[in-house]
Amino acid sequence: MILLKWLLDFLKFVVREISSMIIKFIFLLVLLVLAFNYFTKNKKAPIEKKSYLKIDLSKEFNETLVQSPFDFNSKGINFYQLLKSIKTSKNDSNIQGIILFLDDNTLSRSQIDELGETLNYFKTSNKPIYSYGAMLDNNSLLLSSYSTKSLMPPSASTAVNITGYNKDIPYFKSLTEKLGIDVNVIHVGDFKTYGENYTRNEMSEENRSDLKRILDKSYSFFVNDLSENLSADSNNLNNIILSGQLMGESSEILKNNHLISSLKYWEDFKKEKEIENITDIGNYFSSLKENINSKNKIALIYADGEINYTASKNPTASTITPDKFISALEKASSDETIKGIVIRVNSPGGSALASDIIYNSIKNVEKPVYISIGSVAASGGYYISTAGKKIFADKNSITGSIGVVSLIPNFKQLTEKVGVNMNDISLGKFADLYSLTTPMTPERKEKIYNSNLKVYHEFLNRVAYGRNLPLEEVEKIAQGKVWLGEEGLNNGLVDSLGGINKTIDSLASDLSLKDDYSVIEIPYEEDLKALFESTLFPIQSIFSLKYFTETKNIKTLIDREEIFFKPLLYMSF
Repeated sequence: MILLKWLLDFLKFVVREISSMIIKFIFLLVLLVLAFNYFTKNKKAPIEKKSYLKIDLSKEFNETLVQSPFDFNSKGINFYQLLKSIKTSKNDSNIQGIILFLDDNTLSRSQIDELGETLNYFKTSNKPIYSYGAMLDNNSLLLSSYSTKSLMPPSASTAVNITGYNKDIPYFKSLTEKLGIDVNVIHVGDFKTYGENYTRNEMSEENRSDLKRILDKSYSFFVNDLSENLSADSNNLNNIILSGQLMGESSEILKNNHLISSLKYWEDFKKEKEIENITDIGNYFSSLKENINSKNKIALIYADGEINYTASKNPTASTITPDKFISALEKASSDETIKGIVIRVNSPGGSALASDIIYNSIKNVEKPVYISIGSVAASGGYYISTAGKKIFADKNSITGSIGVVSLIPNFKQLTEKVGVNMNDISLGKFADLYSLTTPMTPERKEKIYNSNLKVYHEFLNRVAYGRNLPLEEVEKIAQGKVWLGEEGLNNGLVDSLGGINKTIDSLASDLSLKDDYSVIEIPYEEDLKALFESTLFPIQSIFSLKYFTETKNIKTLIDREEIFFKPLLYMSF
């Protein structure tokens, strides 16, 4: 027994030493990274004369800004910085033109609209914009139409897939029944169809009509924009696309239909145009000087991702939490040189509670707050948007979805199938309200529905107050219905059509700042604690004996909450 204890103590000692060595190594690595960034972040490479800006659209141009010491002096830029770089380069004598590389484009349709508007502004300088791609779909073809010359390789192995639209949406009811999982979806709003995938085997008429209306309008915008950019007849273009002539084809079909300018290999075109100096747009942005001493500033704050009440355990996840967002908002509010705030919202929604807290924080800001909707501001994303003084959206932006839904799965049949017999101990009526193994009774469902209904009415009142609309009018456009930005303009959800630049310009004009102002982005600080914890957790799990050696009594289990189930998904927008 003494020998066994000695061996266990020795093993613990070895594990502690190994863990300590690994942690010290990581700490040293972090210090080296910080030192590297400190000595390199202020070095800005000069831009050579007759340079072309390269925009590789396969890169992610996110709608947020996170300040991290671990970026290794990265030249990656976000979407606003992309637009800003293009606008600045218009009057830069060192920049001769722009080259768009279209393959694997990551931009959404609303982002393409905003980028296209900025490219049109750039073209007023009479500088060329060349686009090149070997695989073109609807979005990349639309992007190419903003260039002065669009190219594809003259190869039969190129890919052209231009069509109307096709959406495959999986429905899981048969699967969940086979697995023994019963998903209870309790929603307020007939068109709040989130979660119906788990309770139906086919799409509801409400969801189908909503989606078809959105997709039809978006396709119509695509055809109209493409025909306008290429000076083509929209009816003829529509017939060619819907006939299937442009699906499963190669570059030759686009050239024959005058949808691209030329069939050339990129290297041959470079020699023909004598293009020698190519600078990545990220490098160009890092070379720009910020006007940090301006007395008049407009702050740009990002609300990107799902809205959660607490931060994600994954520190790299894109989420909006009240503490993170309010911290950025307070920075902008307390800076006297900041005269107004633009919030760029790009969120499908999330926690009802978190949305309301963020809404309240925006409402309490004394400075004017304008909202710029990116690709989507639906449900909770629109909830927080209604706190702004004015709302701007692109015609292709997704918004609305004013409704509430709760998803509560039940695993009772599954546990029985796998041989697990669940026993419960509870005290008080509805103590098992969110149990994952207790069948959903009509009384429990009614309880949850009434709770959702209160939140839904609060949502309606927030929209009615923020948009200055009668409550009965809000009810007509609510019910979980989804709207495009152009529709939102017509029904009162949106004040004006336009992207982030138009939002900023409008705020500056309303503040009578004219051109005497600068825009500063308020970054989010990297959660280093969460980053370290996520990095060290696997190490701690492997080298720690705590889990195996601590007393497994009832008190320990209760403290660690290992014997309780929690709701898989709580009330959300």
